Amino acid sequence: MIDVLVIGAGISGLLCASELQRAGVSVRVLDKGRGVGGRMATRRMGGGRFDHGAQFFTVREPSFQSHVDEWLQAGVIQEWFRHAPSDSNTAGYPRYCGRSGMTDVAKHLCDSLEVHRSQTAVDVVRTANAWEVRTSTGEVHRCRYLVVTAPVPQALALLDTSAVDYAGVELAALRAVRYDLGLATLATLDGPSGLANHGACPIEESSITWIADNQQKGISSDVPAVTIHASADFAQEHWDSADDVRGALMLEAASAYLQSSVLEYSCHRWGFTLPLNPYPQAYFHNSDLSLLLAGDGFGGPRVEGAALSGLAASRVLLDTLSCG
Repeated sequence: MIDVLVIGAGISGLLCASELQRAGVSVRVLDKGRGVGGRMATRRMGGGRFDHGAQFFTVREPSFQSHVDEWLQAGVIQEWFRHAPSDSNTAGYPRYCGRSGMTDVAKHLCDSLEVHRSQTAVDVVRTANAWEVRTSTGEVHRCRYLVVTAPVPQALALLDTSAVDYAGVELAALRAVRYDLGLATLATLDGPSGLANHGACPIEESSITWIADNQQKGISSDVPAVTIHASADFAQEHWDSADDVRGALMLEAASAYLQSSVLEYSCHRWGFTLPLNPYPQAYFHNSDLSLLLAGDGFGGPRVEGAALSGLAASRVLLDTLSCG
């Protein structure tokens, strides 16, 4: 039996777990993936290195800034570029990324946490004073408090296995949360991309919305490597298309912006990207069942939104556990 089990090793779950552990709470993190970070994801291909989910993050809230300052001091992250200055911020907001990829933040947080990877939670049971979570590998984890930071539809599907009324009148609002589909094409090039503005190129096209030069970003030093993000409509239309169809279409749309030719490419699908209608609170809490839900489906679509949701969840848990 542990105090808190966190399902999901994205930024929300890891920050929540880190804050709890700092306060002396026994906490464990489960994630279905081999890696950590959720959409703060980095992968290798053809000698190149790609951020293929979230491309950067910004900071507006002091509670998140303190963590970012720690990561900067530790050399985990760097400033990639700045947003254009505005009346409210004449210097422009820094766009941060990991020094070797966006997953660096998650890996850094995991250094001090007990994280079980490649463990998919398949069902949960609520007993008199605990939660029991069974994984696809047959392991059972028991905890006083359960925190689920997976995308809301996945979180609800897991909790539905408990056969308890875990959300009451809020269930309809939770079930209403929807996400865009996402599709990224990763390509190595035979020379520099030619992209300006530090390799960050937002695009208003029907099929693609973004091109990033991972070499200019500083994470793919040896091989020119670009990440191309599709529009939500294109991702929906070509969700089940073969890579040689959807990838070719995205590369054709991107070719007008690139000065070098593609050597190799691959596509990656994201089933849950931007939450279209986040839950109106930063988390969902059922104190009677010692259950809490958090993540970008509560905090909003930016990395900071997910982070703030996890931090808010940790504060609720610390207050609750200190009273218990």
